[in-house]
Amino acid sequence: MSFRILILSSLCQIQTECDKVFFMGYKETFFFYDLETFGLNSQHDRIAQFAGIRVNTNLEVVEEPVVFYCKQSEDYLPDPLAVLVTHILPQEVNENGFIEKEFMKKIYEIFSVPRTCVVGYNSLKFDDEFIRNGFFRNFFDPYEREYKKGNSRFDIFSLVRSAYDFRPEGIVWPMNEETNRPRFSLTALTTANNIPHEGAHDALSDVWATLNLARLIYRKQPKLFSYFLTMRDKQYVKSLLKTPFGEPVALTDQVFGSTSGSTRIISPITASKMNTNLVYAFDLSQDPSELMMLSNRIDTIINSKTNRDKIHKALQVVSNALLEGEDNEVLKKASEALTIALEELDKLPHLLEMSTSLINVKGIVKISINKIPFISPLKTISGDEATARRLNINVDECMRNYTTLLNSQNIPLNIVQEEHNITYKEIDDVDFSLYSGSFLSSNDQGRCTIIRETKKEELKEIDFPFDDERLDELLWRYRCRNFSETLDEKELKEWHGFCAQRIMQPLVKNGFGLSFFARKIEENLQNNKMSDSDKKVLLSLKEYAKELLKVLKITYPEPNL
Repeated sequence: MSFRILILSSLCQIQTECDKVFFMGYKETFFFYDLETFGLNSQHDRIAQFAGIRVNTNLEVVEEPVVFYCKQSEDYLPDPLAVLVTHILPQEVNENGFIEKEFMKKIYEIFSVPRTCVVGYNSLKFDDEFIRNGFFRNFFDPYEREYKKGNSRFDIFSLVRSAYDFRPEGIVWPMNEETNRPRFSLTALTTANNIPHEGAHDALSDVWATLNLARLIYRKQPKLFSYFLTMRDKQYVKSLLKTPFGEPVALTDQVFGSTSGSTRIISPITASKMNTNLVYAFDLSQDPSELMMLSNRIDTIINSKTNRDKIHKALQVVSNALLEGEDNEVLKKASEALTIALEELDKLPHLLEMSTSLINVKGIVKISINKIPFISPLKTISGDEATARRLNINVDECMRNYTTLLNSQNIPLNIVQEEHNITYKEIDDVDFSLYSGSFLSSNDQGRCTIIRETKKEELKEIDFPFDDERLDELLWRYRCRNFSETLDEKELKEWHGFCAQRIMQPLVKNGFGLSFFARKIEENLQNNKMSDSDKKVLLSLKEYAKELLKVLKITYPEPNL
């Protein structure tokens, strides 16, 4: 196997060089896509349906649309509420779909066509996360399709927000009458602008709706559309976010959503040392005093360590003198004072721990440069009074806050230092380890290629010395989920035990176990406001669960409501 990996590694290097030459021969295309899923958690829940349409740079269709489904493995039950939204049942996807390995392979091949820009609606935060986790579970590189061969990503959801803030003309903007805020849901926008969108929450219908909404903005505001596309280049985005405390810029982001829009003037502070794609910034509409105060506290802690060492040395000198028999009241008082000073200094780190985290101070903004943030020069606000007024941005106040921030030059350093002290609660399970583990070594990447290409009957014979310890468990689950028919009696028993445990007690935060699943179905079945079609869907889902549980030798709970 090691010789085969060496050959594959060499071939990959040759392929990379060839790609550089040949991918430029491809014309750039956009691939609009959408997923329907069986839940909202991208690490735990599964994809039900994929649909997509490839178009050229004029947004004209160049290939037939594609739609396909993904079979569900035995270690997973859908969220009943998600099924009520889509009306896609596990029986349907199991009858018409591909096993997950083949399902993800088809998506990988579509997304990996050279010079493909993959586009969706809120896809960066939702659909793309499901894709990454699906690739990871099935031994595909989770990231390379996003940047290799001239490929990229784009999100119409962010484009819509920027159009509302900077170029609203030519588009009808639906409003929420209760909040007086614009409604950016795909359904609301397509309805307001007479864009056909029958069968919302069907993947292909949502793809057509997203494409036609993009066409509307492309026609009405072509310069904005073109400018936003430049944000796909994360190095260009990084050049706009000069740190530390570079020139302020305008950032349009969902986090700023208000009655006035989604744009604020921000000051880049520092690039993260833990995540190369993350930049910390400050919203200049906010008062920077709390940020500066906490930063000063950190400075005090750092200085206190030096002072503590000095006081400790002085105390040792005084203590030694007293031990040598010098009966001196001044020395005794000095010893007491120095001891009290040390005790007070020891309290400072504890007091800092009790205070608000510097990174979580109001006004701190985290910008992911690889997620196409919409950033525009300061002059788009400062040089356009009408836009500033419409977005309720006080440019003079923002610049005063910026000047104030410049007086606290240690903030970037202190943010980086605090970042190293942050601990995240992570689920200790390979299915949830996409972002907690390191990137795979080149040897492991070669092994992943071999696994994908190995016949299902031969997978059991693979015994790799993986560099990444996660891959042994991932390989076992890959075999079981995709090729359970190849398991022997002992393996099948072990697999069904795993499935039973996962269904009874899923690891996902705020996730539901089997009891919750059953109770949620019964509650909705007894709801008089529930339509007959919805109840029929729930009864089918309940029947699916019962059949699955029979295989796993689990009794379906009948809640007493």
